[in-house]
Amino acid sequence: MSDGERLAKLAEEYWDRAMQAAPSTATILGDHRFDDQLERLDPQSLEDVRAGLVATADEAERLELDDPADRLTRELLVHEARTGVAHLDIEIETGAIDPFLGLHGELLSCASQTGAATAEQAEQLLARYAQVPRLFDEVAALNRDRLARGLTPAAICVQRVMGQIEGYLAGPVDEDPFVGISVPDGTAADWRDRMATLVSEVVRPAYADHLEFIRDVVLPAARDDEHAGLAHLPGGDRIYKTLADLHTSLDVDPEEIHEIGVANAERELPAEWATIGQSALGLSELDEIFHRLRTDPELRYGSAEEMVSHAEEIVARSWEAIDGWFNARPEAPCQVQAVPAALAPAMPPAYYYPAAEDGSRPGTYFINTHEATERGRYSYEAIAFHEAIPGHHFDRTLAQELTDVPTFRRYGISTAHAEGWGLYTERLGDEMGLYSSDLDRLGMLSADAWRAGRLVVDTGLHAKGWTRQQAIDWFVKWTPVPEIVVEQEIDRYIGMAGQALSYKVGQRHIMGLRAEAEAALGDRFDIAAFHDAVLVRGGMPLAVLTGSVRDQLGLS
Repeated sequence: MSDGERLAKLAEEYWDRAMQAAPSTATILGDHRFDDQLERLDPQSLEDVRAGLVATADEAERLELDDPADRLTRELLVHEARTGVAHLDIEIETGAIDPFLGLHGELLSCASQTGAATAEQAEQLLARYAQVPRLFDEVAALNRDRLARGLTPAAICVQRVMGQIEGYLAGPVDEDPFVGISVPDGTAADWRDRMATLVSEVVRPAYADHLEFIRDVVLPAARDDEHAGLAHLPGGDRIYKTLADLHTSLDVDPEEIHEIGVANAERELPAEWATIGQSALGLSELDEIFHRLRTDPELRYGSAEEMVSHAEEIVARSWEAIDGWFNARPEAPCQVQAVPAALAPAMPPAYYYPAAEDGSRPGTYFINTHEATERGRYSYEAIAFHEAIPGHHFDRTLAQELTDVPTFRRYGISTAHAEGWGLYTERLGDEMGLYSSDLDRLGMLSADAWRAGRLVVDTGLHAKGWTRQQAIDWFVKWTPVPEIVVEQEIDRYIGMAGQALSYKVGQRHIMGLRAEAEAALGDRFDIAAFHDAVLVRGGMPLAVLTGSVRDQLGLS
């Protein structure tokens, strides 16, 4: 076997192990080999996963490869494996008691996207969810160990998890996400009766026990709002630096990142606010613009149904405008759905799920309709461009539809590439003439200020020791994000340290690559070719993306 063939085999073995370790994700992607299995977080399973990642990276690095395509695959495989090891070694994200990272929520989100194409698959899902008590026991064991070593979660995140679980348990069983899993018509009635029994007798009692553990054991030990960031944990500075590097895929200095955010939000964007604010609202002072955007009921949605229909209209209109801006485009369609009600109060305004590999589900733009009448309509064109078209539906689905690369490259996500692309498309929407009005362009500025603010408050909380209230106060002053969303977002940054840096860092990197290509190619610069170069080889860390784009455009 040649080294090139060995690389291909190694890559597929890596993906098989990854899917076995994340069977819920495998099912969502249309891989039904592990439908009867549920994630395992016991020490031996975690050590086995880590050992497999180390072995993959070590062997890949030893291969002698001549083909540039093989060398790119090897570089990406090693990066993914080493990144997986780093996340496991950090510990705090594995089995986290967190509204965004917690398995309590992942189980519900996955169930809402899970389907069985056959009676056999439906039976296997019953076996899977019978294991929920075991999984929550493993989460509890991990957290007991961490609490004993001072690695405590933030109280606000713990409280949000409790609210999510309470909301789930309060819902009727016949509307339960597990009961609502799509199954073949011929088995649906009997299967739903049995799943409802399983939910009532096994799943919900396990959630109730998990809630009791969180309330009685985790919450009393959790960090208060004055000590919300990782800076207050043993080794917190090291943990945060590692997370910042992992999420940006660069070697970053938190202090430098902080200053970039301050400069963008406090000194660069105000001029745009004044110009567009005058056109849209007749206002040019920052505080007056923000007050109007936050408080004018005429700028808000009237209902959850209006939010969903507006999102559907934006997605359809964006798709019609793609010609001339992209050559490559996804085959899978993009649908719009509301965020599941039990999760919505603690979830972000929107997010994206890729399509199932077996074609059973299209790409899905989830929009959070919780308290819809408090949400500014003006923001949601930019949000749709980011989450759906031409944002994540393009970067993730184009990668997923690749046919000449190993499976891990079709599904691998480099956060800074993906989220940087999403933020880049918000500005691209302006170039494409997609914004309906200057009021909607204020939504674009709001989103840009939001992501600049993430650089400030994420580093403020985790590197500078800011309190939760300091972060909220800064965000309220320098962005027009509604306060209900500000609090949700700050709590997201508290629990998902470093992830918030990826958006603006990635956007700046992609914009820098575009500026380089425009300068080098002059009249030969083709915007569609540039966008294809950013997307058609799949997700990758920013340093690798740089070389890939230069190679495709003939810049290197």
